[in-house]
Amino acid sequence: MPSSHESTPTSPPPAWTVARAQAALGDAACQVLAAVDLLEEVYRGLPPPADLADRQEGRKAYDVATDILATIECVLEDDLRPAIQTLQRSSQVTDAELERQFQDWRKRRRL
Repeated sequence: MPSSHESTPTSPPPAWTVARAQAALGDAACQVLAAVDLLEEVYRGLPPPADLADRQEGRKAYDVATDILATIECVLEDDLRPAIQTLQRSSQVTDAELERQFQDWRKRRRL
């Protein structure tokens, strides 16, 4: 019986090629999209307080429900949806497309 100090050899993880990295970014975008779906479900399902407008406009303090709703709105719009777009773009972009963007940027800079 092997001692606890011995371990079975394991093969190293596969190298991170560009193709593998792009596939991982696509997978990450799908995982972030799943988080968006969950947050949207919470947002739709949580009853807003009757005085939500007063709380949002600073006439009353936030309560927990108002804070949750505001947090979800901010995270979705400021962070997660842009992250999905950026991850998806990078998961599909090609060297040729990036070269075209670079040349367009250089032309605009010269004007």
